[in-house]
Amino acid sequence: MLQPKVLVLDDEDEIASMLDHALSRDGYDVSTVRTISEFRDKQAGEAFDIYIIDLGLPDGNGMSLIQGLSRNPACGVIILSGRAADTDRIVGLEIGADDYIQKPFGMRELAARVRAVLRRTQQNKKAQDHNANASSNAANTESAIEFDGYRLDLGARLLFAPDGNEIDLTTAEFNLLAALLNRRGQVLDRDQLMNAVKGRDWEVYDRSVDSLVSRLRRKVPAPEGRPHYIRTVHGIGYAFSVSSGSAAGDR
Repeated sequence: MLQPKVLVLDDEDEIASMLDHALSRDGYDVSTVRTISEFRDKQAGEAFDIYIIDLGLPDGNGMSLIQGLSRNPACGVIILSGRAADTDRIVGLEIGADDYIQKPFGMRELAARVRAVLRRTQQNKKAQDHNANASSNAANTESAIEFDGYRLDLGARLLFAPDGNEIDLTTAEFNLLAALLNRRGQVLDRDQLMNAVKGRDWEVYDRSVDSLVSRLRRKVPAPEGRPHYIRTVHGIGYAFSVSSGSAAGDR
């Protein structure tokens, strides 16, 4: 079995070396870099299963890398940061990071979180392989959801507007929309939505869920004069509703 590959981006030599030693001991194939420039050069030549990224770097903010990485559901992203502010944590999760670990941290905790993220990425890889092996007819039949002219392709993880143009979604936005669509008409609370977005149990940050919903409402507008598809259920969470006769169903 191939060793899972981890790329660590941290400009502190002591932390990078500690992560290299601890994760290598646990069976990971670990590479470390110190700058965003080195990270991009390394990533261009290899594919990694897990990315561990510090935010404060000599040539920029590590946050700038995360949204691009999150477009691939088969890789995991963990943020390391010495910042205690909730803002960084919330923004990082919103743009697609799987986890946020504040420095200083314990290696046992970090190793456990890496394993949890890896389980999620392995599940996504299996799903991708399944979709790739399915016939195009089966994919069109089983892995698309349509509503009001929009088309959510679950296999390709793409959303298309009624005019046929692709709507750019982050991984978190896509997962949230898919969770709501798969249970149309049902009210999902914030715990359920965060579990759907992150693929595992998660400490709930209400503001993060609310921000994701607000962004989806802007990117996926309902026709003028009609309420939005994502309905707020005060004190509980959200539900996806399409007016009678406007949903094309799963196909």
